[in-house]
Amino acid sequence: MTQNNTLADIATEIEALDTQLLKIKDLIDLIGQSAILKADEVAKAFADAKDRFADALANQGEVEREERLKNFTDIRIVASPGHNLMTTAFTIYYTRKAWDNDAKESLPKVFECKGFAGLDDAAYEYLVTVKPHLIPAEIMALAPGNAQEAFGLYFVGKQRGYVKGAAVAV
Repeated sequence: MTQNNTLADIATEIEALDTQLLKIKDLIDLIGQSAILKADEVAKAFADAKDRFADALANQGEVEREERLKNFTDIRIVASPGHNLMTTAFTIYYTRKAWDNDAKESLPKVFECKGFAGLDDAAYEYLVTVKPHLIPAEIMALAPGNAQEAFGLYFVGKQRGYVKGAAVAV
C-alpha cells in the first residue's frame, strides 16, 4: 500500500481498507487459510492508516498555526500610562509580510494598532503564543503565566470599566 499523508487521502484509504477487510472476512469460509493471511495483512494496513490519520489530524492544527504566523517578524507594544490599567493606552506595532504591488512580492511592513482589541486574530495569536514576554506586566499580573486568561480578564475589565482580583493592587 502506498502511504498518503493528507487527511482526505488517508480517510479515503481507511474507507477502502475497511471495505476490503469486510469482503475478505466474508470470503474466509470459502477460501481458507490464504484469506485469513490476507485479512490479517489488510487489518494491519487498516490499523496503520487509522493511526496515520489520527497523527495527521493532530498535526494539522499546528501546521495551520505555523502557516498563519510565519509572516510575522516583530511585535512591539508602547504604553501611554493612565491612572490605572483601564485608562492606560496601548499602541501595538507589528511587522508582517504584506504584498507590495511595486516589488511584486510580499515584503515586511509595519502595522499599527491602537489597543489590543483592534489587533487582527493572527497578530494577537503571534503575541500570545510566540512573544508572550512582550505582554505588559500589568496585564500578565491578572493571570500570571497564562497569557490567554490574562487577556480575557483584561478585555472583560475593559468592558466593565474595572478589574477584579489580586492584580488590582499591582
